Amino acid sequence: MKPSFHARPVNGPFEDPCVYVRILREKRALLFDLGYIGRLELGNLLKITDIFVTHMHMDHFAGFDIILRNILRRAIPLRIFGPENITSCVEGKLKGYTWNLIKDYPLKIEVFEIKDNSILQTNFYAENAFEKIVHDEKKFNGILIDDPLFKATGLILSHQIPVMAFSLEEDFHININKAMIEDRKLPVGPWLSSLKKAIREKQKSENRSQKTEKKIFEISNKVYSLEELMDIATITKGQKISYVMDISPVDENVEKIIPFVRDSDILFCEAYFLEKDRDRAEERHHLTAAIAGRIAREANVGSLEIMHFSPKYRHCIDELYNEAMREFRG
Repeated sequence: MKPSFHARPVNGPFEDPCVYVRILREKRALLFDLGYIGRLELGNLLKITDIFVTHMHMDHFAGFDIILRNILRRAIPLRIFGPENITSCVEGKLKGYTWNLIKDYPLKIEVFEIKDNSILQTNFYAENAFEKIVHDEKKFNGILIDDPLFKATGLILSHQIPVMAFSLEEDFHININKAMIEDRKLPVGPWLSSLKKAIREKQKSENRSQKTEKKIFEISNKVYSLEELMDIATITKGQKISYVMDISPVDENVEKIIPFVRDSDILFCEAYFLEKDRDRAEERHHLTAAIAGRIAREANVGSLEIMHFSPKYRHCIDELYNEAMREFRG
């Protein structure tokens, strides 16, 4: 199947952890963590609509200024999700500058702070010099975004401070049968995206026992109903990507992570230390490569990509990969 998400690390394994996720065919992208992002081209930065921050240590949050500077004149809002204290950190960053000339700028920043079982939204708008607007607290059920294209979920863990892990998942994946399109002499065009959107809306409505309006598609001067076009689409299991970074190597964290990332197509996971340095890992509240591999194996993930290595392993990087893969493959 053609994937919906294309995910790639922005930096090398010894640099700031950050994963850029392009949503294909949607001109939209997401970001896991917000450390140094200077390698991203302007076109890629402008596609970012949502950022998921694990915690606000410098190597996970220092890139805020870069994204802010590049999207200041953008009309599409930027949403930022993170653990306790993220609102204060965003506010502090914004207060570090003078904003007397931006009242006609359209940018809106929406920050969602997760603490215990609640989620608090705070908005910062360029039109009022980024003065904060606080909304009522809501109950947090694990879901951060419930979008027609995907669902984003978050899990609170510990790194001595609260941190978060994140997952992106399609409810299902829609494959278009190109041979059938050709047989029916239908052109390839934007209507295919509209068809996929209509199918997603139909499936979600059926799952919730809701009625939907009948969808009509005009293709090459002919009118088709959604039902007449359903046979060119096949619905399969959706893609899932998970991201786990900077957590203490304790059983409580591991027991929470495994079900959370279960059946991920790709798991991006820190592997800061080797198992032989487990004492140091516990002292610094980081995972070892062996633990990352065991999590991936027990969670039945398709592919494990380890990252965020301690600089002490610059001359023996293969040991980290080998240790993780031995555990992953059992």
